[in-house]
Amino acid sequence: MKKLLNFSTHPGDPEMFGDDWTEIAAFLNQWQFDGFELYPVGNYPFDTIPARLIQGMHLRFFIFLREIWQGDEMELLLLFENWQNVEHFYGGRTRDAIIDAYVYQLNLAQQLGCEYVVFHPVHCDLAHIYDWKFPYHWRDTLTLCSEVLNASLAQSSYKGLLLFENLWWPGSFRLTNHREYDFLRERVNYDRCGIVLDTGHLFNSVGGFDKEEEAIDYLLRKVKRFGTMRKEIRTVHLTSSLSGSYIKQSRKENGTVPPTAHFWQRLSLARKHVSRIDPHNPFTNPRIGKLFDLIQPDNIVFEFTFNTLDMWQDKIRQQKQVLLQRLWS
Repeated sequence: MKKLLNFSTHPGDPEMFGDDWTEIAAFLNQWQFDGFELYPVGNYPFDTIPARLIQGMHLRFFIFLREIWQGDEMELLLLFENWQNVEHFYGGRTRDAIIDAYVYQLNLAQQLGCEYVVFHPVHCDLAHIYDWKFPYHWRDTLTLCSEVLNASLAQSSYKGLLLFENLWWPGSFRLTNHREYDFLRERVNYDRCGIVLDTGHLFNSVGGFDKEEEAIDYLLRKVKRFGTMRKEIRTVHLTSSLSGSYIKQSRKENGTVPPTAHFWQRLSLARKHVSRIDPHNPFTNPRIGKLFDLIQPDNIVFEFTFNTLDMWQDKIRQQKQVLLQRLWS
């Protein structure tokens, strides 16, 4: 199993190392990791990244797909308020903007030699991220995402694995049962598919936990019940999320968005809300190692949020300590 770290080309990440990929590679070696799963942001000079340093790529998560994909101009303007906001968010006004973005990233993944890319089969709705009462079925979302992927893959040069990552929102890909994955496999016109299991997202999908031991117990029971689908898990995003109390309270309060807030204010508040649901913290209980008695993924990603190099290293150190004998012996 390869051990990876998440990284992005948001200016704050490379700048921690003076935007020097020799220093970034030295950081990987220092902590005994094999590479990065990259979230590409902006017009970064990707040709400056050394070969084989990027093992996987997390494709962009657009959050809102239905309105622009179906060309529903009325709903787009209700959500975004004006065409300028639509164009700033997507890079265009039509589904071609979505296809262009994914084709570019898929080709970039091929160029960087990535073994896999990650895609969220998810559609969200700002009106329901607080009460979780999304007015659509997971089949609707996965049909939509299959269309997006098919259109993008058909125009790209990408040849690696396409992995579907679970999130917690109802009406999306949550790994609730094997039918979700089977449904995607039947509709996505690409043979090399698999699953990214995000442990924190799985906790949140059932309302969250406040105690890590209970969360790990649930995770182990759930993965056992996956049965043959366990073999489809090619990558694990290993991250702890203990936000049960916040999830319950926020659903009860149903959000605190001012009625006069404009789109970017509402989006900013939504992102803060999501960051409290999914803080991307390290595990502290060694029992998390039992997960790898049940599955043997190709890659394990320590996927953390961090604002400083010290914060990132503290999280890496904490999680590595509980898995040292399991993964680094």
